[in-house]
Amino acid sequence: MGGRRAAAVSWALAALSAVALATAGILAYADRTVFASDPFADRAAATLDAAPVRAAAARRLTDVVIGARPDLLGLRPIIELAARAVVGTPQFRSVVRRAALDAHRSAFDAHTRGLTLQIRDAGLLVADVVQRLAPQAADRMPTRVITRVARIHGGVHGFMLRVAEHADRARPAKWIALAVGLVLALAALLVTDSRRASVLRLGVACAAVGVAVALAAALAPALLADSVGPADRAAVRAALGVWLDPLTAWALAAAFAGVVVGLAAAAVVRPIPVMALLRRGWSAVATPPRSRLQHVLRTVAVIAVGVAMVLWPRAVLGALIVAVGALLVLAATAQLLALAAGSPDSAPRLRGPRLGRGVRVAVVAVVVTAGVALAALLSGGEGPAVARVGRCNGHAALCDRRVDQVAFLGTHNAMAAADERGWFFAEQDVGISQQLADGVRALMIDTHYGISTPRGVATELTPENSKRSKLVAEIGERGVATAERVTRRIGRNPKGQRQLFLCHTLCEVGATRALDALQAVHRFMVRHPEEVVVLSIQDETSAADTAKVVRDSGLADEVYLGDAQRPWPTLRELIDRDERVIVLAENRAGGAPWIHQQPAIMQETPFLFRSVAALEAPASCEPNRGGTAGSLLLINHWVDTPPLPLVSIARRVNAHDFLAGRVARCRRRRAMLPNVVAVDFYREGAAAQVVDELNRVR
Repeated sequence: MGGRRAAAVSWALAALSAVALATAGILAYADRTVFASDPFADRAAATLDAAPVRAAAARRLTDVVIGARPDLLGLRPIIELAARAVVGTPQFRSVVRRAALDAHRSAFDAHTRGLTLQIRDAGLLVADVVQRLAPQAADRMPTRVITRVARIHGGVHGFMLRVAEHADRARPAKWIALAVGLVLALAALLVTDSRRASVLRLGVACAAVGVAVALAAALAPALLADSVGPADRAAVRAALGVWLDPLTAWALAAAFAGVVVGLAAAAVVRPIPVMALLRRGWSAVATPPRSRLQHVLRTVAVIAVGVAMVLWPRAVLGALIVAVGALLVLAATAQLLALAAGSPDSAPRLRGPRLGRGVRVAVVAVVVTAGVALAALLSGGEGPAVARVGRCNGHAALCDRRVDQVAFLGTHNAMAAADERGWFFAEQDVGISQQLADGVRALMIDTHYGISTPRGVATELTPENSKRSKLVAEIGERGVATAERVTRRIGRNPKGQRQLFLCHTLCEVGATRALDALQAVHRFMVRHPEEVVVLSIQDETSAADTAKVVRDSGLADEVYLGDAQRPWPTLRELIDRDERVIVLAENRAGGAPWIHQQPAIMQETPFLFRSVAALEAPASCEPNRGGTAGSLLLINHWVDTPPLPLVSIARRVNAHDFLAGRVARCRRRRAMLPNVVAVDFYREGAAAQVVDELNRVR
């Protein structure tokens, strides 16, 4: 092959190699930041670090709240002030991250022709702040508003979404691009006799492609921002920069590497005498200045460096490390490429002689090293883990433990609370909201059908559950008699719409609307994004109705969607995915895939104890419902004294030594960590302390 033709072919191969390697790098970066749901959501939440994004989000949120309640227009300054306070909180960041996860699932669904990023529950957070700023207006604040942040459907953005969908299905292409790029680079090195010229061409091609990619990534936010209104342009530029700024940096790094390669091949193929250069530099600094002007300039420079070191020590140290690293990379690259390029005095030959062993080894070493480095970059998955979570259920030590390695404080009949209206025979001091605030993380509730009347709630019992003997066994003769008196007051055939209530056997002696209770749980989860809760439902309602009330409450936004079996995810993983409520049903689990059959998942102890002695007996730890196959263990720890649970007994059995002793016996007997310790009157005794000791956090 003629010299000019060989050079042209080498240039073409070098350019194609650089394009292929850049394609591999871009696909790898997209794989980490766009196609993977968690990193995508992380970056969406990270956009809130930019002031223009927070300002746009606060403005949009204010507009949505006032749009839902136009009568609040006079309170716009207060609402906007509250929205500005909210958008900087971890709670808002959590709901944005959840919205991004939902949008990501929608974007890569083949049946979806657009993408909508909408934020739910932010209105609840705004209402909390308004409650502090203007309590008189808090009751009028809408809490279930949906804020649409972005919508992609058609146009340039729609085309980019379609490209992203196809790229997601073509993830293996990065490996093909990497292989093609390396083969082309090797061909460019070997197609001509002048190895130095080939290396120069590769360096120039990589530098040119790197600069082109960096320019495109740097200019894209401004160009795309022109398609939105002036008020949102700064926010769009800042948001896109979160995704594209790292790509710009990587492309510039690649361009710098290409420049280093080109310089090394063109003129600096001789080994760089690093130590000699350092000695020369130190000599120049240490040599006394020859003139007054030089002395003044040096003094000013020393003062400037000293001030910088005092004011910005980390920045100065970082710059020094980068400078030394760049010098070492340049020196080492020059050493390798000097071997690969051959002697600068060697004349090129048309047919190309057989390369010497040393040169061949050097060429292969350069290509293999580059290949290994790029392969490591491409296979790096999502890169280093992002620290999204500080504490899990109140303790950093719990974050990296699986669900089956964590103990949760539970409340038996959590809805039956003394401070809740209408409960005759309470088993807890306070209601579900306060229980959660106090650290309860497992709620045991019972669902029933009932009809609400001005005189109470009438239970709609099935024929199987309406036998008086069974009711007496459940809540005692006195409890049934009380329910019968309420029933006579309500009437035998009350009129009204059937609803779901949380009741203990009979709603006449206590009932809480299921929707209200579950909405309280949902509000807690929104306000506390680092908490994981177990919801155990003794369901006397249909599976479909149970699922519907969970959805209607908003709690379905936080339910665990994975498999309820080993290996369980860690608390950190549940929090990262915003799947922080594990829903279990004792009877029917078919209403939704996220409602899991409790007996198949959770072993438990017996639950019917008529005396303290029975609770102390070895038999109290024997297998009960769930057998011995489940991956979680529930310890039922209370004494039944129907119809009225006794605080004095709860105080005794919840005392530290009594409860810790039984928990230890059951742990030995069942060879499992007790995952839920459920008690009556959890504020009595030391139940929370015992659970902390199980978790080894005290």
